[in-house]
Amino acid sequence: MTDLSALVFVMIILALIAVYAIRLRSVPMPTLRAACDEIIAYIPSDTKSVTDFGSGWGDLAIAIARARPDVRVTGIELSPIPFAISRMRAVVAAFPNLELIRGDFRKIDRDPGEVVVCFLDPRVMGDVGDVLSVRMDKGAIVISRAFAIPGWQAFGEVPMTSGSDRLYLYRFGSHKPG
Repeated sequence: MTDLSALVFVMIILALIAVYAIRLRSVPMPTLRAACDEIIAYIPSDTKSVTDFGSGWGDLAIAIARARPDVRVTGIELSPIPFAISRMRAVVAAFPNLELIRGDFRKIDRDPGEVVVCFLDPRVMGDVGDVLSVRMDKGAIVISRAFAIPGWQAFGEVPMTSGSDRLYLYRFGSHKPG
């Protein structure tokens, strides 16, 4: 591969990431190991299934699958480049409890499980609330990093020790004020 063709390839990849970031109103952000560990600590011990809305590069979904082999973990990502990279990482990691899906969490009609985790742009958080209002069972937990779900009442708002973000913790069924 010549230097020019390598440059063109990189530019195409970056353009794809940019186009999807604009289209989805969300930039794929990595989640560092320390942040993953903090989020995992809030997943109840009796949990059997976790879904990561907007799983991006796969950091959190893979970390949950590694830390909790007893939990079925599903990552959902629409942007093709982060999904492809997360998929390659998942193949290398070979966790039997991890499934990655390329799709839009708003359009995939499936049970999100007992716990949903997300680290999405605040402009998308209303969509998260709308989708979960239809699909979640009473008592299910939502753990949102950095951004609250509009109109929902968190039972916990915890500053993260790994950075300046907060975790917003919701229990479905008691998530609406009043």
